[in-house]
Amino acid sequence: MSRSYRSVPKPQRGDILIEALFGILLMSIIGLGISYVASRAAVSQRDMKLENIVVSQMRSLLEQNGALLCTTNAALLVVSLPTQTATQPIVATCTTPLAVTVGTSVLTGGTPLSSVVLTTRTQDTSMFGGIIRVGDEP
Repeated sequence: MSRSYRSVPKPQRGDILIEALFGILLMSIIGLGISYVASRAAVSQRDMKLENIVVSQMRSLLEQNGALLCTTNAALLVVSLPTQTATQPIVATCTTPLAVTVGTSVLTGGTPLSSVVLTTRTQDTSMFGGIIRVGDEP
């Protein structure tokens, strides 16, 4: 005795379609997250590169001019950025060293060296991500 089975079509329930939609949704969320992280890393790298350029220019100014930055005109107190055509002014803060007193006599040994600190302006904080200081700070 052989049994014959009739194939009765089952109604489609849509389980596979829902699973595929959830898979696509999860993949799109993961893709958006990866692109967001990559864009933030690119912006951070650009900011660090810009800060490095400014710091190296400020160090070069200090190395070439030193204490003359306190007495000369303000034309030297600028840095140039590759993203802008105009130069950005910086501020030089100069302090004279204190005289050392030993007993009742004041020691002076030649020309006192002043300490020079170059800083970016506070209105340029958004451009540099903060104030950049280079120099001999106590």
